[in-house]
Amino acid sequence: MVAIYDEILKKCQLYFKNDGVAPSLEYYEKALTTIDNSENQAKYISFLKELLEYCRKNHDFENEAVVLRALGRTHSVFKHHYESLNYHREALKIQRKLGRKLEIAESLELIAESLEFNEKYDECIKTYKNAADMFHELGKLRKERDLRKEISRIEAFSRDIIQDEYYLKKFRLNID
Repeated sequence: MVAIYDEILKKCQLYFKNDGVAPSLEYYEKALTTIDNSENQAKYISFLKELLEYCRKNHDFENEAVVLRALGRTHSVFKHHYESLNYHREALKIQRKLGRKLEIAESLELIAESLEFNEKYDECIKTYKNAADMFHELGKLRKERDLRKEISRIEAFSRDIIQDEYYLKKFRLNID
């Protein structure tokens, strides 16, 4: 297992050395699905932070936003949802400055996912709605529909939680 992770990092570093940030990130994004919550967390984060520093030093804002998203997604894989949320928000700021609507919508979706894991359901729903509206504007109607389903699911879940809390309080009052 460790050999697989080392191989992924070696290929990413090789792409970075020979071809630059974009190909390295493209390979990393494909390999991200094979990464799990392993002991190699620090290596992945360190590699991405190295790329981030390179992008910042060279004022490469487009790739900086992509690296920030990769850091967010990686932290999510490692179940570090608070860190994930922060990196996604940083990426969104850059993408807004660049005016990239598709990337903004995708970042909003990633932020909403992180908000859900952080149990911030109201903010999550609002963020999903913003993303769905943007996908609608972009003509990505299937993506919009998928997000509207997520909104409905979270709204229902949120209502159930509120109802459960109400009954729990009522039950506790009756016992006391």
